[in-house]
Amino acid sequence: MTVEGHQHRPHNSALSNKHNGDSQDNKEAALLIDDDYSRSSDTTSVSANGHILGNSNTAAVVVANDNDGGHTEGAEASWFRGMSAEKRWTLCLTAFGNFAACTCFSLIAPFFPNEAALKGMSQTVVGVVFSCFELVFFLSAPIFGTFVTQLGPRFLFLSGLFSAGICCLLFGLLEWCPAGAVFTVLCFLLRTFLALGAASFITSSFAIVASHFPNQVATVFGTLEIFTGVGWMMGPLIGGVLFEAGGFSLPFFVLGGLLLLCSAFAAIFLPLRVDIHKGNNSVSMIRLLASPLVFICCFSIVCCSYSFGFLDATLSTHVNQFQLRATLVGLIFTLVAALYAVTSPMFGWLSDKKGITYPLIIGGNLATGVAFLLIGPSPLLPFLHTELWLVIVSLVLMGLTVGGTVIPTLTCIMQGARELKLGDGLEIFGIVSGLFNSVFHMGAFIGPTMGSALLESLGYEWSATITAGCMFLAGIAVLLYLAARRCCKCARPPEEVEKAPLVSSSSRSEAGRATYGAQSSQL
Repeated sequence: MTVEGHQHRPHNSALSNKHNGDSQDNKEAALLIDDDYSRSSDTTSVSANGHILGNSNTAAVVVANDNDGGHTEGAEASWFRGMSAEKRWTLCLTAFGNFAACTCFSLIAPFFPNEAALKGMSQTVVGVVFSCFELVFFLSAPIFGTFVTQLGPRFLFLSGLFSAGICCLLFGLLEWCPAGAVFTVLCFLLRTFLALGAASFITSSFAIVASHFPNQVATVFGTLEIFTGVGWMMGPLIGGVLFEAGGFSLPFFVLGGLLLLCSAFAAIFLPLRVDIHKGNNSVSMIRLLASPLVFICCFSIVCCSYSFGFLDATLSTHVNQFQLRATLVGLIFTLVAALYAVTSPMFGWLSDKKGITYPLIIGGNLATGVAFLLIGPSPLLPFLHTELWLVIVSLVLMGLTVGGTVIPTLTCIMQGARELKLGDGLEIFGIVSGLFNSVFHMGAFIGPTMGSALLESLGYEWSATITAGCMFLAGIAVLLYLAARRCCKCARPPEEVEKAPLVSSSSRSEAGRATYGAQSSQL
């Protein structure tokens, strides 16, 4: 059973102390529960088919009815089929918009470095062109997330899609731009405005679907993240195919037109009124980062997105020695995308249902680090030599494990927000989404910039080795935090543990059963 947003707690929830007498211990437990709810978001409640129980050992346990598992499975199976036409259009438009836009942003990876070199652009400047998009997104996403209720999510979504499509079309015209400084400046300007449009509609798309699916916020957000991630990683294949078919301008013309078409459909079918209530903006991103759990997860996200950015800016240069066509280079990029898309639902299920969030993050970081040691290969592995099959093996390993690094972090950030008693309302979901996207794009900004500079100065082998070291560092940091957290918990007096109701990532596991209290906060 999941904790969802409603106006009040349902009347069929009951404290067990009403059934077990008016003992003093149970009264104190009930007061603890009510106090915890009053300090959390005023939109937080327990679903109506459950009831709250309390005893002297735990603060509260939310237990579903005996037949809840069947109802839960049926609700999940019929979730999409039971939608209204308006909700289906909303979900499809936002998902397709995220996919098309992220494909547009990443399609330049297999061909732009070589084409830019013909225009007189150095490898370092190419990396900065890649990363300036991420920098602008990193700076603007929190702003759009904060003011989405004031400016209107529908306006931000439509204007963002339209401006991104126009910028993409204009980028295709750079094929006829003179080489040198003019080409470089126009590349920077168009990527900057492209990033502003992206930050506008990607941030607002979450607010739109959250208003239409208030009881399935986590599910819909996960769906959008899958489309966003697949779009980012499928872009190179599409870009390579279109580049071979029609040259530099065709990929931008096709994807730009697709974005404009999507914005036109959204203007027709996206509802005019979006039911989002203005918040008091009392929760800030800085306050959320005060949680050590949130901070360490953000560090892991930065390292992971740094590795993505490093690949975008340097992999095509690395595989040039094999004299591959642009289509094959794009296909190599797509290995990671395809495997990420296939494994992401599995990692999400393992995190939510099995409660192994931290092992997934640690294992994902360490395994991705091994993949970067192989892709060079690293000079630390002198028995290996640069071979195409080794590059493919390393990318396959990366695609199979990187989902464990990315997907569970959102659950951890939400857990950190609950531990800070920030609630579960729409406002905190928006802040969490803004933080996640902001730190992800910060790492994606550092990746191409630093990766291109390292490539020029140290070569690909040592550059990939340094990237592997970052992934190892992230995995070890999460492991050390987990060990310190358990040590601190063991050192706490038993009475403090009993009075600390937390909602952990395992609160959504076991067929609709959530547990508050010390027993549920175990990692």
